[in-house]
Amino acid sequence: MATSSQNANHVVEMAQVMNQANQAMTHVSAAIPQEAKNYMKTAKEKILDSDKLRSFSVFFGIGEDGAYSVALNPTVLCPRLKHNILFFYLNYILLAAIVFVITLLATMLNPMTLVILAVLAAAWFVVIRSTSEGDVKIACISISRKTASLIMMIISGIVGFFMVKDIFFITIGSSAGLALIHAFFRDASKHRLDETSSNAAADAAIPLEQEMP
Repeated sequence: MATSSQNANHVVEMAQVMNQANQAMTHVSAAIPQEAKNYMKTAKEKILDSDKLRSFSVFFGIGEDGAYSVALNPTVLCPRLKHNILFFYLNYILLAAIVFVITLLATMLNPMTLVILAVLAAAWFVVIRSTSEGDVKIACISISRKTASLIMMIISGIVGFFMVKDIFFITIGSSAGLALIHAFFRDASKHRLDETSSNAAADAAIPLEQEMP
């Protein structure tokens, strides 16, 4: 009975902490002006517009004549890089997400990562088990379950940061390199920047000169 009562008290304490965190987030959200919220929402919808995700055939230039070429002249290369970045930016974001998932899976399957996760899981089990009947004493210090859980959360956060840090840098470096190579060689000058539909983009690969009256 005593153990059940302590577990119930711990659940109540954790619920109170979560409630306080939710209230803090609500206060922060309420402090942001509505104009700023509307601007951020509009910018998010505009940037992440799925219609600007170019189709597979457009991204790789399948079926196009001269889809790839080497341009060393800065007067040709700079406009090409600018055009490709603005035209394919959502594809590059998707590419970064794919690289992130692959890197994350490779990291999770690493034996060292599995050992670290197992040690963390064992540490959490020991903390929960040792504080199930109340405070645990280490030397002359008495530590409650709430304090022990907080310490474990900090330790887990630090370990997670160092694990994700490498994934982050690998994702940024690899995706940026692949995107730069694509932007360097891909000649997408036949496609307009204002093409909003990926399906229409696949059918609208027409030189701009032919659209002029």
